[in-house]
Amino acid sequence: MERLPTAADFNARRVTNPNQSEIVRQRFYDYQLYATAGTTQLTFFSAPVGQGLTTALGGTAGTAKTLWDTNLELPNTLPSGKAFMIESIEVLFFPGSVSTANTYTVASPVLFNATAAAAVQSQLADVNSFYQSGMLELNILSKNYLRETPMIAFPPKANFQLDAALASNSATTALNGAVNMRASGRPYYLEPTIALQPAVNFEVVIRYPAAVATPSGFNARVGVILDGYFMRASQ
Repeated sequence: MERLPTAADFNARRVTNPNQSEIVRQRFYDYQLYATAGTTQLTFFSAPVGQGLTTALGGTAGTAKTLWDTNLELPNTLPSGKAFMIESIEVLFFPGSVSTANTYTVASPVLFNATAAAAVQSQLADVNSFYQSGMLELNILSKNYLRETPMIAFPPKANFQLDAALASNSATTALNGAVNMRASGRPYYLEPTIALQPAVNFEVVIRYPAAVATPSGFNARVGVILDGYFMRASQ
């Protein structure tokens, strides 16, 4: 008769080490489209790789998210054997240049002639409008652990820096230069830090009392980054 394996057999053949874990610094990120008409709610970390819609540059519009959009494996949770300690939260906003449904196309900061100048100015208005609106919530197991407004409270640690310059050789038509706008300031650190355990539901939501449209009339790209330490069972 075949002998059934014992608990000791299972323990002797396990691929993870119960007495040791690997801890590395890592960021969890999730990006999605901010449609020009706006919305009353953006929910992050609910669509892992293979779900949702990509907004990554080079990605095919209308296709599912890839690692260029998110590094989440499961919706709203971490898989077994993995945990994450959140140290800080960042919110990134990238203005776009098209209004096509489910499509993000990057907006160029370089301008030439009066028409382009107006377009770039409206992109700056998008950045200004986004970071002055919205309320971010961090919810774990249906309990709220953070509620903060507006989005300027969550500036990214890494961002574009550009010295703006404009030049014109005509009073009406010829204009060239480069402009950019960014959120800056002290990163939003959680004190104390919050640890996400495996199989524990969490979400990051940006809410609005009413939809806030982009002044440019173009879609944008929004990302939320959870920066901290990633722990997984050692092998």
